[in-house]
Amino acid sequence: MKQVIAILVATFVGAAATFILKSPAATSAGFDAEKEKLKEQIAQLRGELKSTDAQGHRITTVEKEKVITVTASIKPEEILAELKTMRPGDENRQQTMRRVIHYMVGLTDAGDAAFPAIKAFLLQKNPVDIEYESNAIAFDREQAAAAAAKANGEKSPQGRISGMVRSGLGSYFMSRDLLKQSRQLAPRSLRLGLLDVVADIGGDPAKAILASVLAKTGRGLEVAYLDGLLEKIAGDTYRDQVLETAHLLLKHTTSGDAQSLFDETSRAYLFALLVKYRDATFVDIAKTQIITADGRVDGAVVHYLTSVLGEKAVPLLYAKFKDENLTDEGDKMALADSILKHVGTNAQSDNAFKEIILNEELGPVRFLALAHLTGGDRSKITLKNRQKLIAVIRNESNNQSLKRMLDRTNGRISLLLNPVESKGLEFIAPSNNKDN
Repeated sequence: MKQVIAILVATFVGAAATFILKSPAATSAGFDAEKEKLKEQIAQLRGELKSTDAQGHRITTVEKEKVITVTASIKPEEILAELKTMRPGDENRQQTMRRVIHYMVGLTDAGDAAFPAIKAFLLQKNPVDIEYESNAIAFDREQAAAAAAKANGEKSPQGRISGMVRSGLGSYFMSRDLLKQSRQLAPRSLRLGLLDVVADIGGDPAKAILASVLAKTGRGLEVAYLDGLLEKIAGDTYRDQVLETAHLLLKHTTSGDAQSLFDETSRAYLFALLVKYRDATFVDIAKTQIITADGRVDGAVVHYLTSVLGEKAVPLLYAKFKDENLTDEGDKMALADSILKHVGTNAQSDNAFKEIILNEELGPVRFLALAHLTGGDRSKITLKNRQKLIAVIRNESNNQSLKRMLDRTNGRISLLLNPVESKGLEFIAPSNNKDN
């Protein structure tokens, strides 16, 4: 097609040249009119030539600030079909993710025309997803290795990522920052990328699709993701629906059996949502979920209770901390961190701090508890109570390294109590001396 147009342009140009050369130098109106007509035809053909590719397909060009963007018409159904075949691995990750981003942009550019295909995919009876995140892919490999070991009668290996998200301490600290994550250029999964596309296109149809997915999804990550998207485009309109969905899933899902990283972290995302909205209506049920069926601490539950109840959560968490059946040190540290937030104002928090700091079996990890003495509540009465606690512990310990750490912490508290008087004083870093 492009060759045909090129030939036509050449023919018209040649004809025009011949006509002009062979015609007498007339000044008649007829000659001028014929000349202008030929110019218009040549310009039209040249325009069509520029807007046609080698295969004869029409190309639309949009010029903005001297940048030419070339777009081609591809059906949303075809884009989705391509996306469903893309699975990034270690060797092709960068190339694959570039293609994923390209197709997501193509769907966004399609506008409302992309909604039917996306809606059909997101709301299908048996939902599927492709997780792009490197940690998710590594988690899948760990689960496959564990399944193979189990099939061979061997002990399942504890993967780095699965071990972290399934531990009390890991899930506790992870749940504190889950909702702080910002949107990245590359989507974390196919479904999450499509949710972004819907929200980016926007409008009432977009809100309806996102609300429909919220009502149907069984994945905590998606509930949290949808909460963020709907909040941006519809304010707090869907807040109650988000909390209702979170409650429903938390009542009927357990942790530890998921084969996907995103499913494994579902409960952490759901409890993070309850913390975000300061929803205390789930407290009574959460109290029964602190310890999982396999005897481990659910750090997400601990974070929720201490965030919503504050100091009122200390008696319950301290009782779990003292439970002799709880033997994992990481699980106990998750409980301890939440309890120690109230050192200086709560007797049980003081007891927990003292027990941890004097337990030499915990090693250097116990010194992390010292940070609680200079953080959180910094009122004068609280800080002075903490200094009294330091004095008691110092008198009961013969560990010189611990005493030096306590002395330095006491000095920092003095700086907080008297910042003007202590101005100019330097804080001396802890010694590396390991004598006891």
